[in-house]
Order: sequence, then structure tokens, then C-alpha cells
Amino acid sequence: MADAPPNNGLDVRGVLPEDQARAEVYALLGNLFYQPPSSQLLEIIASSQTLCNDSAESEFCRAWRALQEAAANADADAVKDEFDTAFIGTGRQPVMLYGSFYLAGFLNEKPLAQLRDELTKMGLARSENRHETEDHISALCDVMRFLIAGDQATPPAALDAQRDFFQRHIYSWNAQLCAAVIAATQTDFYKHVALFAREFFAIENESFAFA
Repeated sequence: MADAPPNNGLDVRGVLPEDQARAEVYALLGNLFYQPPSSQLLEIIASSQTLCNDSAESEFCRAWRALQEAAANADADAVKDEFDTAFIGTGRQPVMLYGSFYLAGFLNEKPLAQLRDELTKMGLARSENRHETEDHISALCDVMRFLIAGDQATPPAALDAQRDFFQRHIYSWNAQLCAAVIAATQTDFYKHVALFAREFFAIENESFAFA
């Protein structure tokens, strides 16, 4: 039997290691913005050694190390209280996590309708057990994770499709979101999440520009 050809680092779905790493960051951000982290997730963040080596000094790596330190010192119950106060609140949330709010000034506006049409064409729909609308940052991060890594039934999307979705539905408003989280008096741990998200999205945008 002839030897199998090398896969050049691709996994079984044809995903390069660097793209798998991107998908995992989107999954992490989606998780952190969807619900407060458990003690286990805080420990995983604090102990992870996969994103940056010790000598890396980029803004992204500095933000990641700051998030790791915050996770190492965080109390899960306190972070839950912070999440509930900043992103849920009573009445209007102090910090909005929805794209329509930043793009149109109100929730459930035209950007959300356009996004829903696009997701329908992609064959994606909101899970019945999710109450957040599709323009919630956690949902958008999950779509990007899916576009990058695919799943057992769907191959990864072309880079142009990833770029288009990212620039229109995340990069167009993420700076305002991150600034709002950082400036909020209700946030502490999540300031580090927002700083990390801001640097990651900046790298994504730069990478798409040169791809």
C-alpha cells in the first residue's frame, strides 16, 4: 500500500492549525460574552499556554496575559455578579452586546433584519433555547467559529466569505462595544475580556487585509 500524502498540518476537515486556533478564540469570546465563566473555564484560561509564547510582546499577547492574570485572580461568583450587573441589569442593560444598538442606535433595527436574511441563506438559524437575537456578539463569534472550522457536515467557508461576514457584522462595531465594556463602572474582569477581544479583532482585520 502506498504511503498517504502529507496533509500539511490540516485536520480531517481541511482546517490549518492557525485557523483552528482562530476558531477556538472565537469560541472562547462567544462563551465569555454569552454567560459568565465557570471556575473551570477561569482555570483553563489562566493555565493555557497555547496562544502566546513567553517571548511574544505583541499587544494581543499582552492583552491575553492580562486576561490570564485576571482569570487566575477571579472569583467565579463575583464574575457572575459582574456579568449580570453589566450585561443583563434591571431594565436597560448598562452595556449592550447587540450590533444593532451600535450600528443603528436601537435594538432590533435594520442591521438585525439584514443579518437574519444572510444567516437564512447560509442555512443557519438561532437555537430555540437562546433568547438573545442574532446580532448578539456571542452569536456572531459563534458564526465566525463555524465559518472558519465548519463541522462534520459542512466544510470551512472560503476566506472571502469569512472576511465579508467579519467586516460587516463584527468589525463595523466591535470598537464601540469594547470601549463601552472598558469604560463601564460595572466591569472589572470583563475589561480584560474586552481588551483581549479588541486586540484579537484588530489582528483578524489586518490578516484579512493581507490575505
